Amino acid sequence: MASASPESENTIKGGKVNLNQVDRNFVKELEKTPGGEDLRLCYQCGVCISSCPVSRFLSGYKPAQIVRMAVYGLKDELFASKNIWLCSTCYACLERCPEGVKPADIIRAIANLAFREGIIHIAFKEAATTILNTGRMFEVPEIRKKKREKVGLPKLPEVDIEEVKKLLKSTGLEERLSNARKVLGSSEPKKGE
Repeated sequence: MASASPESENTIKGGKVNLNQVDRNFVKELEKTPGGEDLRLCYQCGVCISSCPVSRFLSGYKPAQIVRMAVYGLKDELFASKNIWLCSTCYACLERCPEGVKPADIIRAIANLAFREGIIHIAFKEAATTILNTGRMFEVPEIRKKKREKVGLPKLPEVDIEEVKKLLKSTGLEERLSNARKVLGSSEPKKGE
C-alpha cells in the first residue's frame, strides 16, 4: 500500500483506517455524482500516480490515494485536503488505467461535492471571481492591450459582462462563492469565526 501523505496520516496510519471517520453516505453520494460512478472499480495498482504530471512535481499528490480515501468514505479528510483541487484533468491516468477508471473525474466529483458544501480552494475562488467580474479567466492588463495595438494586433473581443453574470448567477456560482464557509490555501477565517 502506498505511504500516506502528511494530510492523511491522522486517518490512514500504516494502512489502517480510523473507522470513526468513515462516512458511508458520502460514498453513495459520490457514486451518484457525475464522475464518481466508477469509484469502486479502482484496485489501487498505482499506474495513475506514475502517469500524473502533478505527482511529478508534488510528491504528496497521489490520485490513487485520493480515490482510496473516497472508497473508505473519508469525506472530512478529503474535503480538508488541497489535493482534491490540484488535478489538471489531463486524463493521463485514464489513458493508462487497466480498468478504465477515471481518477480525474472522481477527483473532480469530490471537489464538486466539497464546493456544494461551501469548501473551495483559493485559486478556484479567485479564478471564478475574476470570471464573474471580467468575463475572462484572467484580467488582461491595459499595458498588454496597448502593446497589442502597438504591434498591429487586433483588439481583444469585448465581453458582455452582464450576460456572463446572468449566466453564472443562474448556476448559483456567485452565491456559493460568497457563502463559502472554508477557503483552502488562504488565511481567510471560516465563516462564523
